[in-house]
Amino acid sequence: RARDRNRTNATASSSAAAAEGPSATPTRREGSQGEAQQTATPTTTPPAGRKKGGTKRTKQAMPKSSNKKKTFRYKPGTVALREIRHFQKTTKLLIPAASFIREVRSVTQIFAPPDVTRWTAEALMAIQEAAEDFLIGLFSDAML
Repeated sequence: RARDRNRTNATASSSAAAAEGPSATPTRREGSQGEAQQTATPTTTPPAGRKKGGTKRTKQAMPKSSNKKKTFRYKPGTVALREIRHFQKTTKLLIPAASFIREVRSVTQIFAPPDVTRWTAEALMAIQEAAEDFLIGLFSDAML
């Protein structure tokens, strides 16, 4: 009989609490075996030891997602290997001829006697090929 009285009192108090609105403390109800269980009614005060501001973990600044499509990028080194294969197949000179000839003539004016001012086209091409061959060997040795 005590169980029946507690059950009727519990239903009366829960209906009165429902009419009043959410309470600050969680309500209790009896289980089928008679032990008291706590319901999952949220409380209005935060538990002791926790701040109300949020979690302690800071979120990184992530840009908001937009509908703009992400540009495609190759993995690092893929384009470099493709360029190496391309330039190994070609036989043309890599340094522009006009700027190389201009540098050769400026170096000639500094180091050669004043009477040497003219160069043949074949001599300039031979110097440019020798300079590029030297630089390619230097760069390949640097990658060892």
